[in-house]
Amino acid sequence: MAVQNKRKCNSNVSSSTKRRRIAQVPTDILRSMIFNKLTYIDLVQAKAVCSSWNLLGQELVSRMPWLMLPSKKDVEEGDGTDVNNNGYNGLLSLGENRVYSLKNIPNEFRESCSVGSSNGWLVFLEEKAVPFLFNPLKQVKAQLPPVGRLLGLLKMERCLDGGYEVEDYNGYQGYRPKQQIRECYIRKAILTTEPDCNNNKKYGLILLCNKGKDIAYYESGDNYWSLLNVSHPPYQDIIFHEDHLYALSEDHNYIEVWDVEGGRVKKQFGIVVSLPEKSVAKANSWGDLCAIRSYLVQSCGDLVLAVRYIGEFVDWDGTMHREPDMLLDCCNHPMVCPYKTCLFHVYKLDFDEVKWVEMESLGERALFLGGNQSVSVSAQSFPNCERNSIYFSDDYWERMDEDYLYGGHDYGVYNLKGGSVKPIYEFSSDKIHPPPCWIIPHPMLEA
Repeated sequence: MAVQNKRKCNSNVSSSTKRRRIAQVPTDILRSMIFNKLTYIDLVQAKAVCSSWNLLGQELVSRMPWLMLPSKKDVEEGDGTDVNNNGYNGLLSLGENRVYSLKNIPNEFRESCSVGSSNGWLVFLEEKAVPFLFNPLKQVKAQLPPVGRLLGLLKMERCLDGGYEVEDYNGYQGYRPKQQIRECYIRKAILTTEPDCNNNKKYGLILLCNKGKDIAYYESGDNYWSLLNVSHPPYQDIIFHEDHLYALSEDHNYIEVWDVEGGRVKKQFGIVVSLPEKSVAKANSWGDLCAIRSYLVQSCGDLVLAVRYIGEFVDWDGTMHREPDMLLDCCNHPMVCPYKTCLFHVYKLDFDEVKWVEMESLGERALFLGGNQSVSVSAQSFPNCERNSIYFSDDYWERMDEDYLYGGHDYGVYNLKGGSVKPIYEFSSDKIHPPPCWIIPHPMLEA
């Protein structure tokens, strides 16, 4: 017995020694050579090894890109007619094709309308036009001042089916489904920095609202919103980078720039720059077969423009159709041809020549575009993130609610070299509400 106890004691000492040695491995080596290559499940298991691994694992888990998805059951078992009561339910880990359910799903996910994603936080608009921030990874909520007056709303009341009864200053009074709220009132919401969960850090929130005609700013700690002085509305996209706000006009011919520092917003200058001839020619050749969406992105110090072409009616083999041509000869029912992203052009701004220069490759970068803050990240920093690719989600708000068979479905990965599009995660239905939304945590923006 004494011999057995001695062996057991030696075994314990050996295990303790191993743990100390593991804990002494330099953090930079752990991060670059091991942890950056681990999947979500591997990171969770690695966190249990020792306290230093737990801290590093938690840091990387909170930095991973995620795709926020509704419940598979809600999407696939419904008939597409009662989608406004659906809410986000889980997070898809990039490249794993696996959805991780949220531990606690707030009622606000079903009862509110998602209007943006920025720095790892979701932005929602709930009844009575009251917005709030929510961090799905940290399960933290931050309430914001009402925006009813800003949006010209006299009334915004939630209906039993999840849509809203609204009344505005322009005389409109009626029903709007959730995605029409996004289309008409708040198209994009971006944070100037990541909010502190303990409210000890100042941050700003910028809204592109009222069909892109207005831009509003909120500084944490205030109880009001400020409308910016704009000169070229409506706008396609807004981004914030290094204390400056950039807004791209809808005609693609102007970029307005504001300085945002210390809670004050001051217009700095404007850039007159036209959409490149290549993109104009493509739009003209396709005509009404496609719609165009454009995004501004800051990537490695460059101001980047991504032009997205969305076929209005695209059949199973990728052929684009005009609506009158979709009637079948045998009946009066048209073919079901949802809209679908077909092509991207990418440019960077030459500030000296004041013109867009085509980027044939993104190199080791990947873009994440859609209803979220447009961002560029290093594909090398994260497992399963494809270089020279554009990860896009559905932000065609104008058509998302027009048919009970599709809407929210237009998301995937576009390879800039080959021009191919492949799915990220597939549902058996093309009616996906709320639409998948990218969550890109703040530290990842610097990767």
